[in-house]
Amino acid sequence: MKIKYSYTIGFTLLIFNICSAQRLQDYLNIAKANSSEIQEKHLEYVLFQEKVNETGNLEDTYVSVGPFVSTPETRVGAQIIKFGIEQRLPWFGTFNAEKSYAEAISETKQFDANLAERELLFQVKTLYYELYQKYKIEKILKDNKQILTTYENMALSALENNKATMSDVLKIKVQKNELHSNIFKNLNEIEALNKNFNRLLQQDINTQIVIVDSLSVLDIMMEEVTINSHPSLSKIEIYNKVYQAENDLIDKEKRPTLSFGLDYILVEERQDLKLNDNGKDIVMPKIALSIPIFTKKYTSKSAQVKIKQESLHSKKETQKKQLEMALQTSSLELDNAILNVVAAQKNTVETQIAIDVDLKAYETGILDYDKILNLQLQKIKFQLMEIKGVKEAFVAKAKMEYLTK
Repeated sequence: MKIKYSYTIGFTLLIFNICSAQRLQDYLNIAKANSSEIQEKHLEYVLFQEKVNETGNLEDTYVSVGPFVSTPETRVGAQIIKFGIEQRLPWFGTFNAEKSYAEAISETKQFDANLAERELLFQVKTLYYELYQKYKIEKILKDNKQILTTYENMALSALENNKATMSDVLKIKVQKNELHSNIFKNLNEIEALNKNFNRLLQQDINTQIVIVDSLSVLDIMMEEVTINSHPSLSKIEIYNKVYQAENDLIDKEKRPTLSFGLDYILVEERQDLKLNDNGKDIVMPKIALSIPIFTKKYTSKSAQVKIKQESLHSKKETQKKQLEMALQTSSLELDNAILNVVAAQKNTVETQIAIDVDLKAYETGILDYDKILNLQLQKIKFQLMEIKGVKEAFVAKAKMEYLTK
């Protein structure tokens, strides 16, 4: 009995149908649409935008009224009750400074939403590629179990003709049992990953997940990329604007505050005298100026902002260094994964050639079942190495996209 296989040496560029090519993007869209975290970050951004409308308004107008318990007498009559109204006005430009500061703060919240979206998409891609690996493992194990069944039947036939031993048969059975066990372990892992994938997409955990049939590392096209567009760096850059706006606001707040008001006093008319302006009410305009002479509050606030501005450059350089290190690591992981795929493909082919040579020799002699079994197990090892390399390559690509796009 002869088993035939056909392999393509090296890489084979796989052509995806349109539906398969779009599946991952569909899941990414679902994840973005359903994500409560992204929605929370977006609402936080909207909230801070609304806070912009809260700024640039006058303080509440202060209105007072008070009756005189003991009515003081004046020449034109007794004072009965006093009404007052007062309005405070900040220094010129304070409203604009408040609005600029609030707008700068709201901009930083937009980058929080962008960062949350990037992290979510990376998680979805990673889990998708892990599922792809598990499904391919399932196929590899089932195919090889069938091959071992063929070897088992060959050994049983040879046993009848004294060309094999019961030990040969049992060794093959043991490896078949091992593959059978691994198949069911893998199925359990697929079920758990499916549920976690649905949880990540925030949909029913029993929703069927469709994974593309084939992935090729030749589909990975990475151009020269940089981390300059990463939201964490852009957010730090925006804080330059925030601290400048905060400094401008502090400068306006330490200026004098003007107050304008009016007091109105109701005067009772005297009955015992005939006087000019008898019972005439009192109207008294007021103006006040609040000057922060004896406080160091604003000096301290300005010093704090200056310290934050000075630390911003170091913070940006630290974050940039971490992102560049992560990008370099991901690039290295991508290169190594592709090398592993190439090596595994070549070793799989060469192992199969060795298997075919032994099977051909079987036509004229006795098959060395120990040797053929070891070769088949080696082939399984290289097949699993290849699919692991494909998964790692695409995960590395996803990480690079998270860092750069």
